[in-house]
Amino acid sequence: MTSLKLRFDLITHVLMFAVMGLPMFFGGCGGGTATPGTDEDQQVSAVVTAVNDAAGDEEAFKDMFVGGSAPEGREKYYSVAIELVSVDVSGDEATATVTISQSGAEAEGKGATKTEDVGTGEVAWTLKKDGGHWKLQDAPLP
Repeated sequence: MTSLKLRFDLITHVLMFAVMGLPMFFGGCGGGTATPGTDEDQQVSAVVTAVNDAAGDEEAFKDMFVGGSAPEGREKYYSVAIELVSVDVSGDEATATVTISQSGAEAEGKGATKTEDVGTGEVAWTLKKDGGHWKLQDAPLP
């Protein structure tokens, strides 16, 4: 009788593991969201959300823009919080709608601080593919 009880307990535990434990191992397989870097919207989003950090360094900031289109006053971009509202990609051009607000952070980058005053509001930024990479063409602040 105890042998039968042990077998029953063993089978019960194996079934419980199969039902409850296996999905943890295989939960990431198959469908779901696209891998970062494969979807145009995600690539555009990554560029837009990186502007703030890139603005802490002059060369990094310039590299985010299509040749020669980086705006003056990168310090202001370093001082803002950027929230992506939407992305619209059409071929090699894209428009990102962003909400700009004053960052509450106090930090310093290479020649920039997060203490510049900027306006608050929603603006449209345009991007263009340049050499296979998304870059900003125009990124006005409110």
